[in-house]
Amino acid sequence: MSFSTGDFVSLLTSSAITKGVVLSVGDEGYFITVQWITRPFMEGKVTTHREADLYKLAYRRSSPGQRAPEAG
Repeated sequence: MSFSTGDFVSLLTSSAITKGVVLSVGDEGYFITVQWITRPFMEGKVTTHREADLYKLAYRRSSPGQRAPEAG
């Protein structure tokens, strides 16, 4: 699975509910740097993980300048 900057991810190696955003992807795609939004005692902190330890969530953060869908 490939990860991109801005992807939302969850940590597979944790039994707790986790959600973070990818800040950077290493040159080979093996190491992924994540800032945690939801993770016990780690909110706002940045950690690096192996690609195999992360699961990409189904939605992405909006890019700067990209408009959010309009409610209808």
